[in-house]
Formats: sequence, structure tokens, C-alpha cells
Amino acid sequence: MRDTIELLKELIALRPVSADVRAVNAVTDRLQTYLQGEGLYTVVEESGGRKVLYAATEATHQPVVLLNAHVDVVPAEEDQFEPREEAGWLHGRGANDCLGSVALCAQTVIRCRGKASVGAMFSADEEIGGMTTAALVERGYGARRLVVVVDGAAYAVAVAQKGILTCVLKASGVAAHSSMPWLGRNAIDALIDGYLKVRALFPEVRAGDEWHDTMAPTIVQGGTVANRIPDQATLTLNLRYTQAGGAEAWLQRLAAVSGLQVEARTSCPVVLFDETTPALRDLAQAMEAAFGRPVSMVRMNGATDARHFADLGVPVAIIGTPGRDIHGRDEAVEIAAVRAYEDMLTSFVCRAWA
Repeated sequence: MRDTIELLKELIALRPVSADVRAVNAVTDRLQTYLQGEGLYTVVEESGGRKVLYAATEATHQPVVLLNAHVDVVPAEEDQFEPREEAGWLHGRGANDCLGSVALCAQTVIRCRGKASVGAMFSADEEIGGMTTAALVERGYGARRLVVVVDGAAYAVAVAQKGILTCVLKASGVAAHSSMPWLGRNAIDALIDGYLKVRALFPEVRAGDEWHDTMAPTIVQGGTVANRIPDQATLTLNLRYTQAGGAEAWLQRLAAVSGLQVEARTSCPVVLFDETTPALRDLAQAMEAAFGRPVSMVRMNGATDARHFADLGVPVAIIGTPGRDIHGRDEAVEIAAVRAYEDMLTSFVCRAWA
């Protein structure tokens, strides 16, 4: 069995940026060779040209417990793919999001061999939508009792995450020469007027009181040259919502309030589980006992692959290892914490879910 941190270093060095399908697949191939060599049941599925690895302690696609982490990472400077240890931290792209989690999930399944029914799904495109996870769920992969997504906050169990709606506001006008604006109708003006009405629907959200619907404008387009009144303008919005059916409700409300054309681009559902669910409470208690500190039940503003497991009829927990500067210039993970999380997960699965 490999050392966990050495395995993590090897995965970082493979540079599995989401857009580089060949590099992402190389990580999947490397993991399968390793896990198959350790006596695990492994299957590689393909979705959209991407290889997706499933590994388990027994030959089933429905283990009692399923772990999930993703092998793809966001782009980075070249030196971030040269992992380095410093003062108890491992620095490198993916060290915290999410290759550290991949390494500890792989090691956990190996250590549970012959002791518990546990599997791991290593998705290949989480950073750009997670459709490889969705594909495997559609093909019958899942869990009988619990899914643990290792892609969240440290020392907490996330039991909910907001849904996402990406949509476009479209304004139309009449083109004219910019020296005679009265002869046209400026689509940018119409877009701004409509957007201001939309913005008024979203009160300010403060840190610590975040479980509310939010909206952020992310892309604006309008006009082609400086001396022409534009007849088309668009604004892309990214909404995060907290209620089931929120995407459909917001699309209707945005159109009614803004007076603009509204087109949906992408959406994913809200994930929400009762924090008193026994499996989730058991995991939180196991973490408290292992780490010697309180573990909170939290709700996430962001999204993970948990959304693809939400309809399986089993609870889904989202956890994560202590790290810093995710997607940033100095991304790093605490080495001792990765090992501690691996020990905790192994003990939890083998003790409670044998």
C-alpha cells in the first residue's frame, strides 16, 4: 500500500486540469492500476470521452457506503503542479480540491477490504459540471445506506447545498448612429433598467446569515462599435437558491419583473437532508471523537457532486479536509489532517457499516 501523501504528490504532478481530458484520464488510469493491484474490484466507465473510475471492496455497484471525490482540477501556474512540502503542509494545485480527497478515499477503500462494504467513485469533470458522476448514477451506481462526498469544509458535515440557475437576460432595441440616439432604442439602456429591477429582488446577504437566495451578474455583452446604438444586449446571471423548484420559480419571476426575455442555460437542484438523520449524526460524532473538537452541521453556498446523488433515497454527507487558498496561487492541504481524515473514515466505515 502506497503512502497517502506520496500518492497525492504523484496525482498532482499529472496535471489533470479539467479541459485536458488526456491528463484527467491519466489520473484515472493510474488510480485503477494502483487499486486493482491492491485487490479491489474496479470498473472504468466512459462518459463524453472521460474515464470514470469506480473501486470497491466487493463486486457490486451498490455498496453499503459510497465515497466520492473528483480527479480534475482548475488551471494553475506550472510550478503549482510541482508539489512541495513546507511546515506540515503540502502545496500544489488540487492538494485541497480535490486530489487530497481522492488519495484518502482510495486509501480508505483499500484499508476496508475484507472488513466492510465500501466503494469510491472518482468523477472526472466536477469542476465543469460533474456530468460524469451523473452518468454513473444513471447507470446504476450508488449506495445502500450512505454517500459521503469528500469535497467540502473541514471539521463539518454539510447536509445541504444550494441549487444553481444560470440564465441570460436579453434586451432588444433599434440600432441607430450614436450621434442621433433619438432615432434608435438602446438595448443596453433596456438591459440596465431591467437588471436594476432584478437586483432589487435580492437583499444583501451577510456572512454568517447566508442560507438565502443570491444572485450575481457574471457576463455582460452589448454593442459592436463605439458609434452605433446597439439593438441587442445580454447579461448572464448566476443564481443560488434554497428551495425545491427554485429554478423554475425564478425564471418566471425574472421575466415578469425585468420585462426582458429570460433564457435558462444550466441548473441543478438544491440538496437538503435532515441533520437529525442517524447516519449523518453518526458521522459527525465519529469526527468529533477522532479530531477532539466540535463538528457542526452546515449548509453550503456552493455545489458539489452531491447533487447527483440526491435522489437515490439515501442520505448524502459532504465533508472535507483542512486546507487553504482553494483555486488560488497557494493552494495547500494540511498533511497531518489528510492522514487523520483517512483514519477517521476507515474507522467509521469499518465500525459502523461493516
